[in-house]
Amino acid sequence: MAAAPNLPMSETVIRNITIDDTFTPTPQGIVVNQGDTINFTNNSGVDIVIEFQTNSPGQPVYPPMNLEIDDGDSNGFTAPNYDCAANYYIYNGTNLVGPFVIQVGAGPMYVVVTQSGTTVTYAPQTVAVPLGSILPPGLGKLEMQGPSTSLPVAWKNNSDPFNPPIQATDGVSHPVNSSATDGGYTYFAGPSPIENPTGGRVIVQGS
Repeated sequence: MAAAPNLPMSETVIRNITIDDTFTPTPQGIVVNQGDTINFTNNSGVDIVIEFQTNSPGQPVYPPMNLEIDDGDSNGFTAPNYDCAANYYIYNGTNLVGPFVIQVGAGPMYVVVTQSGTTVTYAPQTVAVPLGSILPPGLGKLEMQGPSTSLPVAWKNNSDPFNPPIQATDGVSHPVNSSATDGGYTYFAGPSPIENPTGGRVIVQGS
């Protein structure tokens, strides 16, 4: 009787995030595969809590939403078996530092835009999106949803970091342009004149 063939075992991929004494993680934004292990190491000098934010209408990256990590210790979780994304903040006992971002698979992060007259509200006002890579597991993604798919979106200094560009709240997931750089990008949604002069802000995060 022939022996059963030896099938290759899938390797567990561990994605490490290290938090320094300024409560800044390295890397600040990552894209991981479903089932990867995400491990935080706390080198901040104090106990911290990773506080995940909701990403409606998407599913949670880490359903318990809070992950406690003692000073000098590590803690983590396994990425879920569905595409999702979440911003998170680091609570150091006094302040929240962030946002930073984890995307699982194709994500995306969401921004929901609402409009009352010419007043526009962004939820969230500031969103972090991972830079990602053209190589698997892929680029970071953002989807803007609004009261209609035709609500226009304009970027300050024409600095749209997505490809194809986000020109309206079209309800479509847009990948980050592979040539985009880390940093903040300001946009304005809605008709002119805009009555929310601060606009919305996208922070593209890589290393």
